[in-house]
Amino acid sequence: MNETGGIKDDCIVTKVTDDHFYVVLNAGCKDKDMEHMKKYIGNFKDCTMEYHSEDERSLIAIQGPKA
Repeated sequence: MNETGGIKDDCIVTKVTDDHFYVVLNAGCKDKDMEHMKKYIGNFKDCTMEYHSEDERSLIAIQGPKA
């Protein structure tokens, strides 16, 4: 989200446990999105971020009118 509550870019957030979330960013915008998240993470108490470029998980997005 941006400063006014609008959508900056789409991503997928999965709740792994009560205090652990897994975020999948759009690959084409990941650098911009990571910088945006780093800019605001300090606003949240007890919140940290880890980046894993090689993970066991991946995402396949099947899109289009006949998907």
